[in-house]
Amino acid sequence: MTSKRIVSSIQSDRLSNLPDTLLIIIISSLSFKECLSTSVLSTRWSYLCRETRNIAFNESEYVDHSVSDKKSKRLSFVGYMSQWISRYHGRYIESFEICFSLPLGFMAEIESLIEFAVSRQVKNLVIDFKDPSWTINSSASWYAYLAVKLPVCVYSLTTLESLKIYACGFDPSKFTNSGLPRKLSIGWINFTEAESLLSNSPTLKSLSIDYCWSVDIKNIAGDMKEVVFDNSDFFPKKACSFDLPNVEIFKYSGSVLSFDVKGMNRIIKEVYLDFFCAEGEYDKPNRRTKLDGTDLSGFLNSFRGARTLSVCPYLLQSIQECEDPSSLLRPMDTEHLVLRMRMHVMEFKGIKLLLDNCPNLETLTFDIIRRSKFSYTKSYCGICPKTCWQNSLTYKSLPKTLKVVVVRNYSGHFNELNVLKFLIQSRRGHADGSMLERVELYMHNSMEESQRMLAHEEAEMLQSISGAVQVLVHNL
Repeated sequence: MTSKRIVSSIQSDRLSNLPDTLLIIIISSLSFKECLSTSVLSTRWSYLCRETRNIAFNESEYVDHSVSDKKSKRLSFVGYMSQWISRYHGRYIESFEICFSLPLGFMAEIESLIEFAVSRQVKNLVIDFKDPSWTINSSASWYAYLAVKLPVCVYSLTTLESLKIYACGFDPSKFTNSGLPRKLSIGWINFTEAESLLSNSPTLKSLSIDYCWSVDIKNIAGDMKEVVFDNSDFFPKKACSFDLPNVEIFKYSGSVLSFDVKGMNRIIKEVYLDFFCAEGEYDKPNRRTKLDGTDLSGFLNSFRGARTLSVCPYLLQSIQECEDPSSLLRPMDTEHLVLRMRMHVMEFKGIKLLLDNCPNLETLTFDIIRRSKFSYTKSYCGICPKTCWQNSLTYKSLPKTLKVVVVRNYSGHFNELNVLKFLIQSRRGHADGSMLERVELYMHNSMEESQRMLAHEEAEMLQSISGAVQVLVHNL
């Protein structure tokens, strides 16, 4: 027997010598897929995997080689889930998850599965009936009349700590105060009763509303620590106020509303803002972008305490177009600024505005997303992309605390290089002794080899002018 096999055998024996109660804790820390794989080890392990406290049924991961068509596979999957829970030996469940797209025709079986989880006093419940092909909420709205309803037994479940329901209708009024979870994620539904849910949820600490439509909510208030709105449509599309004195994580993706912030935590761990323009990309300022710039500048001031701040191209473009952008923005406590951008000249003045107002910045990340259709050589409002970083920015614009610059999806494009040259040369060494420590460049694996080689050459050039600043290249 080889030394590796001897060590493996000893380790296996040590594991087998542990009591069942401890082994159940161990396998419950594994993913459900990994847990099931332990059943082939021995009869004992086959029994133990039926006591895992974390169960997840995912249609996309299910494999049945005996069937080929989709309908037969779905029938097989439902049969497998029902059979598995019928042989479950455990008394309690930490988490239970069903990911099964549009389960019409299987409602009796689905309700039986959820009732099983409720009978085991589940703490974290995930019910995800969305179709994997959906990419926007309008895709789901076509199937709204087919939405499955949340079983009645869930509403009064007192052990529930976290509930995620996607493409599954529910009635907020049926939740009792004792049945409301501390963490709630709702997605892919017509959510006209959002206001009533929040008004009756004093214990709610985390709220996520994802890809919903007709979200009828005018005031978001409470003791919540985390609030997330991801690509949901508000109705009516006018205004939304926030009163969140204890929030630690705030994320918003969607259209620009008239935001009214009545109260916000003075110290926030993370803020993520992603707005889109109803008119799409534009090549010159207009009345809409000027109005949005004013609203977004005011909204941004509400998050002055954000330690990590992520912003989008539209925010960078619009905040520079309000009447007096420099007077609207206020200094922020941000330590890590993430600029999701196209590295287009339209965004450069917005970058300067944010850098001017982040005196405590330590890490600056450029997350380069889809490139703009507009030419990179085209000037914008008198700003030339080739000279912008030499003329319109000064060394005083950079925070003295800046230590790390990160570029994700780096390609070696001249706009990227101009920005990096400026950052390296201006922060290579300061009179007060502070200096930039490193620049990290992340290239995507999908880049063509010729482009990759050129990007590496440009990175070597940056290192040659950087002095003691490290220039590191990574693959995504």
